[in-house]
Amino acid sequence: MNEVVVWPLLFPKYLYKRSSESTTTTTTMRTIQTIQTTRNSTRHPFCRRKSSLTMKKKERTMQTTATLKNENTTRTPVTTVGALIQDAKTVEEILRAACDSLLLEGEETLHFHFQDVHRQKNKSASVNGLKRLAKMMCSSSSSYEKKTKTKNNERIGGIVRLIKGASLDGTKTTNRKKRASDGIDALRATASLLVSLFDEDEDDDRDTSIIEEMRNACDELVRRVREDAEYFSDGDRIVFDWALRVIESNIASSSGETTTTSERRGDATITVDEFPFRYVTPNISNVLKNITVEDLRKEVPFKAEKLITRTGKRVDERRETCFVAESGIGGLAYSGKIMEPTLLNEASLPLVTTIRNAIVEALKNDEDYAGCDIDFDCALMNLYPDGSSACAWHTDPEMGTVWDRDSVIVSIGETRRFAFRKLAGGGDKTQNDGEEEQVWVRVHHGDCILMRDDCNDNWEHCVFGKENDSNNAARISLVFKKALSRGGGRKKGHGTNSKEKKRAK
Repeated sequence: MNEVVVWPLLFPKYLYKRSSESTTTTTTMRTIQTIQTTRNSTRHPFCRRKSSLTMKKKERTMQTTATLKNENTTRTPVTTVGALIQDAKTVEEILRAACDSLLLEGEETLHFHFQDVHRQKNKSASVNGLKRLAKMMCSSSSSYEKKTKTKNNERIGGIVRLIKGASLDGTKTTNRKKRASDGIDALRATASLLVSLFDEDEDDDRDTSIIEEMRNACDELVRRVREDAEYFSDGDRIVFDWALRVIESNIASSSGETTTTSERRGDATITVDEFPFRYVTPNISNVLKNITVEDLRKEVPFKAEKLITRTGKRVDERRETCFVAESGIGGLAYSGKIMEPTLLNEASLPLVTTIRNAIVEALKNDEDYAGCDIDFDCALMNLYPDGSSACAWHTDPEMGTVWDRDSVIVSIGETRRFAFRKLAGGGDKTQNDGEEEQVWVRVHHGDCILMRDDCNDNWEHCVFGKENDSNNAARISLVFKKALSRGGGRKKGHGTNSKEKKRAK
């Protein structure tokens, strides 16, 4: 009996084996079942069977769910300022997120607000907010809507908060090269926004204090970005130079300042003289302010033609073109065609002549471009009728042989992204592999791009299409050139048909 009672308590499996060989199998099995039931009922809660524990968890979950449903309780999701800005669909939603959810230095209240990672999140959200605003507000075709949205000081204050957020110094653990790149993105977007913000009537009633606050925020952003100048790429340096000029010119004009660009820029200049192109903003706004795309379309005989691609295929050109030139200059050849010139003078093309004269004078008098002393005598004019028309990567042909190496591109109408990239193989005019760094900015109405020296030998340029559905209006670019004397009695430019030769004489 002891064998039956004592051993099961310690080794029930052993007893089962022994009892199977005995004649008291039934009694033994009943005893084992009784012992196991007793042990299960007296186990510590942490030692209960897994199945029982799982069932109790399910029961508790069901009870909790039922309770919540009965009480009609819901949990409010926690949404960060970064998510609010990223999910925003309109300008107003981005500005509201900046005003309500963005924490700037001195506004922290909780202990984690002071953590470097938290400030970095606010900084990243601010940079993204500026980039998205610049993209949404880039269209010149909806200037009235932009003015309405940005006219009151509270809305401008939202943009100021984003600029301040992009200047946060909570990035001790961040890669310096990435921080420099983010800073350049913030500056480029800020410059684009200022063009939209301050492109308003002179009688616009705006609080001068908001202008001063904008100035201080921009100055701080420039200072922060310049701290990482040693990590700038070549493209970053060019964009920094352009953005600084745009910011200074727009703030100065809106506040009535008379200080020069160099006085305002001070030690913030990043040298870009070694690059053969420059995004410039000469002071010709008064000349171009009242010249529209429609005015030029009425004056210039644009037409669409066929081009020959690199593969030899003839295709319809996505833009309309016209070559204008002074008397004695022949045609312009590119992509398998020779364009006959339209006579450029005050009588036949008064608006084009006015723009040409203003550009020449502005570049001569600009302190940073005193060396660009060229009397341009011809121009290739390109009409991009809508946002789907663009210009692929290319170089301008025969620069330095038929045409002077220096040229200026003037943009009229809709805002577009204008980009450069270095040719693969250091001047090898083969298809670029697309891995070279791209340098781009938004060119607005009246902006200019200066290309000089060996720019077309070593760099490609292009014009991108629309950035959004509202960025769909027409744009005209005027590429001013100077024809070179070819010697040997040959006429400047390329030969044309007999009719054009008679007209040129």
